[in-house]
Amino acid sequence: MGTELKPEQIHGKKIISVAGSDIYGKSIISVVNSELNDRGYLVIGINIREDDFDFFISNLASSKVETTIFLPEFQKKVAEYFKKDDFVIAGYKKDGEFTLKTNSEVEYFDDASLIKIIKQIEEIK
Repeated sequence: MGTELKPEQIHGKKIISVAGSDIYGKSIISVVNSELNDRGYLVIGINIREDDFDFFISNLASSKVETTIFLPEFQKKVAEYFKKDDFVIAGYKKDGEFTLKTNSEVEYFDDASLIKIIKQIEEIK
């Protein structure tokens, strides 16, 4: 069971989601948040069920989430949804557009690699 966020914890933060089949409440999210807190980010875990996938993906561009990082179990499926040949490891908003970060192979994440990808995307934006 995860902790509910209060409005004051979200206000003024750039929201980044980590989407997977079993991510919500995992300690990796707490570790990443503690490392990036001073940068104005709030990282949340979002569990996606197979039957919710299309709804979740189709609403990313209009959501309040700035960046979504996809765990390995969804990287190919996201690529197929957006008609990409590679693996989609992240989607983010840049200049009013929804942009995809792809990779030629599946990418596995731990806390250090999540922090690295978040910083890379922030540099691109």
